[in-house]
Amino acid sequence: MKHFRQILYINIGVFSMLLMFAGCQNSPQNQQADNVVRKDTMKTVAMMDSEMQLEMERAVILDYVQNIFRVVNDDQRTITGFVNSGLCDRAFCSKSWNKLIKSIKRKEYLTGTLFFEVDYWTMTRDPGMVTFEDFEVTKLVMDEKEKFASVSFVVCEYNDDVPARVDLVYEDGRWVIDNFYDLRYMLNLRHCMWNYLNNDFI
Repeated sequence: MKHFRQILYINIGVFSMLLMFAGCQNSPQNQQADNVVRKDTMKTVAMMDSEMQLEMERAVILDYVQNIFRVVNDDQRTITGFVNSGLCDRAFCSKSWNKLIKSIKRKEYLTGTLFFEVDYWTMTRDPGMVTFEDFEVTKLVMDEKEKFASVSFVVCEYNDDVPARVDLVYEDGRWVIDNFYDLRYMLNLRHCMWNYLNNDFI
């Protein structure tokens, strides 16, 4: 972040000097050059401002996801039931995700089948001793049509490390988790859930 701010200040200073120099000349050629410099300056500042905004948003997303999994880790250690009760999904996941979870639970109840054999928050069957490390924002899209992010991390359980990822969407003024991935098996949980719902036999 400091690197981007330094570059921004340097470029603004350079372009300001160019504008002052161009403003001291009154010929049509210099006036035209002045206009070109002004346009280029605005484009450069806008581009760098956009890059800084992305870096700031990356930091926000990274901190947010790390805090979520601190809550998950604390819940597993203290057995408070925050994850197993579904409160974690309702607090940190998208409306679409929670709607899909309800559909899964309903089919499990009606068919007597079991979809969730692994805890998707921890990517394990017995998440009593897990930690979450190496968080990294691997994708960030922010435009008028879509705000989307991906964060990769590692789930550590004893000697078994599971690479994982969550996708996030921007909903109701905040980032929320919209999908989970077990990268060890390239498992897309949302796709698996849809397959379960759309097939009679799993």
